[in-house]
Amino acid sequence: MQRAYRPFTRRTYIAGWLLAICSLTGSTYGQVRKPFLGKDLENVRVDSSQQRVYYEQRVFRNPLVGMLEAGQAGIDTAYELVPLYQGVPLAGYRLGRGSVRVRPVTGSERRQLQAVQPVSWRQYKFDFRLQPEFIANFGFKEQPILSKTNLLLQTQLYLYRGLVLHLGVLFPLVNDFDNQPMNIRPAPVYLNQFLALSHQDFVSASAGLFGSQYGLNVQYRRNNLTSPWSFGAEAGLTGFYYFPRQGIYYEKLRHLLLQADVAYRLRTPDVTFKVSGGQYMYDDRGARLDVLRQFSNVEIGIYAMKTKNGSTAGFNIAIPIPPGRIVQSSRVRLRSSEEFRWEYSYNAVGNVGVRYRAGVPLDGLLRQYHQQYLTNQLVRP
Repeated sequence: MQRAYRPFTRRTYIAGWLLAICSLTGSTYGQVRKPFLGKDLENVRVDSSQQRVYYEQRVFRNPLVGMLEAGQAGIDTAYELVPLYQGVPLAGYRLGRGSVRVRPVTGSERRQLQAVQPVSWRQYKFDFRLQPEFIANFGFKEQPILSKTNLLLQTQLYLYRGLVLHLGVLFPLVNDFDNQPMNIRPAPVYLNQFLALSHQDFVSASAGLFGSQYGLNVQYRRNNLTSPWSFGAEAGLTGFYYFPRQGIYYEKLRHLLLQADVAYRLRTPDVTFKVSGGQYMYDDRGARLDVLRQFSNVEIGIYAMKTKNGSTAGFNIAIPIPPGRIVQSSRVRLRSSEEFRWEYSYNAVGNVGVRYRAGVPLDGLLRQYHQQYLTNQLVRP
């Protein structure tokens, strides 16, 4: 096994991070020509000839809240709303009484938008978000709860359409889970490229530090936002790393992750059945069944899986984190993160179906923009 140890100065990392922030929040922000539309909308373009509004919002977990805010910001109700993710159009939406109509975005429309409005960090607020991190095991007789709680201060730098650099600093709060030192250290730091290959083919590729793993991860999803069926695949190659009090420790890239899945969502209620399988970390192979229920702002799921290392079951949640906006000006914002994701496994000691999280799960993101999910919210009493 290849192991390496490199000297690392925490002050150097934090100082460099803050210097980049200061350089980006300088007078060049005055070059922004297009005003923000609404308190939480960014990178806005109103195309009056096509009656479309392109915009991005990062505050709310539920995209319908951003759509309603766009509708309340003086936009004609006849206009079509085209939400962006990292500057990439997802689909066109028209909100009616008790229904949402979805139109796929064509390749020519994407190219035209790129020509008239290339993505730049100047079109976004400089956004800081507070993200809690919680890891726990339950059921030990000697110590019923083993937990690890951290607070992450994170931000994003928009480099190109779909290409974003994620940066952050981690502040440890509690740790009786493992022997990780209670030192301030980098949060997950990685580049992410989001692509829309067509109106129903999406890719999210990441490279960098993902919690306790570093390396590469690619997610693909074929997801027509009006169809109950979706299909996905994921591949990753990573290695273990961590930051001791001084320096950085890492091992070679040796953990191969290969997954494929198929999902089907019921028309009502918003329940999705997902079957996935393949290779997990530590050369573990097997299959997993998820049942996910979407509410307006919360998602709750249960799962069961069987692999060569054993079997397990558990649950997961994705919830918004109050209060949302904490402090905000026209160019800078401090907020709580739009969502907190957590998963609990009954069998946490046998390396059963272990995987890592590389940013936002692509299937979880696209589920939020499905036509039926948004329609059900409009008709729900």
